[in-house]
Amino acid sequence: MNDRVNEYIRAWIGKADNDLKNAELVLAARDENCPYDTVCFHCQQAVEKYLKAFLVRHDISFPRSHNLSDLVVKCLQVDSSFLSIQRDAEILTPYAVEMRYPDDSYIPSKEEAEEAYEIACRIRDIVLARMGKGFQSEGG
Repeated sequence: MNDRVNEYIRAWIGKADNDLKNAELVLAARDENCPYDTVCFHCQQAVEKYLKAFLVRHDISFPRSHNLSDLVVKCLQVDSSFLSIQRDAEILTPYAVEMRYPDDSYIPSKEEAEEAYEIACRIRDIVLARMGKGFQSEGG
């Protein structure tokens, strides 16, 4: 794999790390008016980017989609252990769109946001462990 592709993969991981860091910072604020919807959104976005980094690493094309389950299915072409994160991916997928716009009035609870963060961290660790040498995360 050439240096340009490796840098592109690292860029995906860096963007994913930033999404997770954003979620972590908001959760750490412990504000009673905490925007838990954005925590969940950033957790979904982080996982989407980690999965896409894995797919780029293995030269597998992917659709322009926020559906994490579809991305996990693509990852399964390379590594059957991704089956272990399928359910977690399904939990996070709705956070990509359902809370982004004012028409969607659902606001997740603190517990849901904390669960989303835990899931995103767990998936990050699994994905990065399977990326191979040289693809570390700031958060992992």
